Amino acid sequence: MLSLALATLRHRLTGFVGAFLALALGTTMIGVMALTLGATFGTPHPGPQRFRAVTGSVVAPQGFEGRPMTAPAVLPPEVVAKVTAAGGAVADRSFPVNTAAGAATGHPWASAGFAGYRLVDGRAPQAADEVVVGGGSAESVGRQVPVGAGRYRVVGVTDGRWFESAVFFSDAEAQRLSPGVNALVSDLPAGQLSALVGDRAVAVQGEDLTRVDPDDTGGAQALTSAQAMAGSTAGLAVCVAVFVVIATFAFATEQRRRELALLRLVGAAPRQVRRMVLGEALIVGVAAAVVGCALAPLCVVPLRSWMVDHEVAPSWFTIAFNPLPLLVAFVIGVAAALAGSAATLVRVSLIRPIEVLRESAVERRGMTPVRWLLGVGMLVGAVVTGVVIARTEPYLAASARKYQMVPVLYVGAVALLAPVLLRPVTGLLTWPLRRSRKAGPLLVRENILTARRRTAATVAPIVVAVGLAGTLLTMQKSGDAAVLTRQQQEVHAADVVVPGAGGAGIDARTVERLAAVPGVRVTPVASMNIRIGNEKGEQIDSLSTYAVPAGALGSTVTPPVVGGSLASAPENFLVIDAHAAQSDDLAVGDKVVTLLPSGERVQTVIAAVVERGLHGDDTYVSSALVGSLPSSLVYLDSAAGALDDQQTAAVRRALDGSGAKVVTYDAYLEAQRARAARQTDNAAVVILGIALAYALIAVANTLVMAMAGRKREFALLGLAGAVRGQIVKVAAAESAVAVVVGTALAAVATVLAAATQYASLSELVPSARTVVPWTPVLATVALCALVTVVTASGAAGRTTHHRAIEAAGTRE
Repeated sequence: MLSLALATLRHRLTGFVGAFLALALGTTMIGVMALTLGATFGTPHPGPQRFRAVTGSVVAPQGFEGRPMTAPAVLPPEVVAKVTAAGGAVADRSFPVNTAAGAATGHPWASAGFAGYRLVDGRAPQAADEVVVGGGSAESVGRQVPVGAGRYRVVGVTDGRWFESAVFFSDAEAQRLSPGVNALVSDLPAGQLSALVGDRAVAVQGEDLTRVDPDDTGGAQALTSAQAMAGSTAGLAVCVAVFVVIATFAFATEQRRRELALLRLVGAAPRQVRRMVLGEALIVGVAAAVVGCALAPLCVVPLRSWMVDHEVAPSWFTIAFNPLPLLVAFVIGVAAALAGSAATLVRVSLIRPIEVLRESAVERRGMTPVRWLLGVGMLVGAVVTGVVIARTEPYLAASARKYQMVPVLYVGAVALLAPVLLRPVTGLLTWPLRRSRKAGPLLVRENILTARRRTAATVAPIVVAVGLAGTLLTMQKSGDAAVLTRQQQEVHAADVVVPGAGGAGIDARTVERLAAVPGVRVTPVASMNIRIGNEKGEQIDSLSTYAVPAGALGSTVTPPVVGGSLASAPENFLVIDAHAAQSDDLAVGDKVVTLLPSGERVQTVIAAVVERGLHGDDTYVSSALVGSLPSSLVYLDSAAGALDDQQTAAVRRALDGSGAKVVTYDAYLEAQRARAARQTDNAAVVILGIALAYALIAVANTLVMAMAGRKREFALLGLAGAVRGQIVKVAAAESAVAVVVGTALAAVATVLAAATQYASLSELVPSARTVVPWTPVLATVALCALVTVVTASGAAGRTTHHRAIEAAGTRE
């Protein structure tokens, strides 16, 4: 039967073009995202980076079990003196500086060689006002540039490094800007260095130097956003591609029912018919999958550029050729083709030939058992998943990426069950056409109602396109709104002081000036990473936390409390969220050792457990423990709530010369929301853009296939007196109604997904609200309508270009 399958393919190429294109583009989409996802795993830059060209180094204690901190700690002066006296030690300093291009890291020129920096133009800095810029342009040599609080002349540029933007000062100037020594590079043996430093510092050599890199994962940490985007897009691409390919192949098979019945009539057994159809699907599937796998490596180039330009991935990110993801895409593509043909194979091959030959054009059944099983299964899966999340992990509903499976299941279920929903929905939407006295509107309505399989094949991709846009964007916007509401409930402040552009923080002197303003309550907040462990030095967890004064708990900072109390917290308090308490087996009153960014270990007591945060760890530590660490921001309020004009003016005077500025708390939250929205919107462009483009192409393919199969129908209309323009208008009107029906079904999926998400968000935020992004959703509907109507009109016009009497006699 394989030879027969080849023969039928040669004579029915136009009937398989749509299926071939759908599968080729689907395999391309899956291959592109699989290659991108694969490129985000592994270690892009193995081995030590910051100290790649040294034998050994002495650093401050970096954490429990040798894990690195986010900022280098300062070595004790006595350790520096001992190692320096032993000979051959070079001091390294790393400190934040602000440049016109943004935040950077300052180093003395003597440490440039540690990371393998090389001058590409100019010379080394010698005077106090000279700098060398890492990865800078040769055109900048000789120019005066702002660095920090001063202005420096660029005397040289080096090649760049992926892990930092470096600025090199003369050794004396670097010491003036940052007196503390962060590391000592020495060629002494590890045993001798360890004996010299004792337990006041750590001697590291060889591969262990990776532990003190700015990113000890070798770049994997910098790819977290790209990995999340690629993973979400890859999963969505597989779902959309497999669904559309299966629907397209099933529709192509359904269109050949009479042809297959004729084979039965001339003696072909059901087994032979099945083998022939599967053989056709296998041939088309393999050919299309090969084309898709060949196109995928070419398409990753613009995708990688887009990801870098929109800061979804770092500038050094590359997508290398990898045969394994392409093999996965190939297998999925071929399997989808076979599944699409098999979906209707049993019914087509077992129907009695005489019954098919007698069957009228009115379709009696639009659903197959497989479609019923998949549709109901996905609907049940969506409901069960939503209920389980609402009861066990409702915080997942605040993240569109983590909650993505629920809306995808709803959209898939509604698209699969479309033939069942078509008659009531179409009947309701087209009810006004029943009252029309013109033949055209009545013909449009009856064609849609009677040809359920054809209409469902057209509507399904529209449901996918509009449904994915509606559900996923609604999930994202509603989740963002919940996070914003939670932040407004947790912090009671009228205004907030934020650092200037590229600022490293708000120094203690500025905070003191703010505290001196009469009637203003000042709450400095420092964002940091800490590590908690037991008395034996064994790490329990790593947490992102905020350092706040004890007096601010319960007044300015009021997270929802699960256990303990925020009132009268001790000076060494630590407040953790429910997730950390559960995963680390900690409770109120437990004492833990906390490792601060300075390298100091302090004893802390858990004063309270609060509800899990919606945007990461929701933990707090006493600011009395962190010393002079710059504040990330400062909350301001007064006894009356908002600051009056006189107080606001005094606050602005206190900020003169600091670079910091004061904004209202609502404006600050809106800026934070907008920044997060830009990042999620960038990812959504890729996640939805690729899927929507593919769904629209599938709509066009299905319409072309459907119009080609209606040649005799259009010919009969022509013989009945309809002119070509009227037939094209009927086809265009049918496609427009299909868009309306598909949009209505997509709205059903969106309402179900939004209601399920609301059940989870209301567990976290009582005043949670659902936000529907009408502009992009309506734009998607308009794009679907444009593609559908234009394609239907063009395909119908091409199908009716022959004379009616000739077309009526054309074989199918």
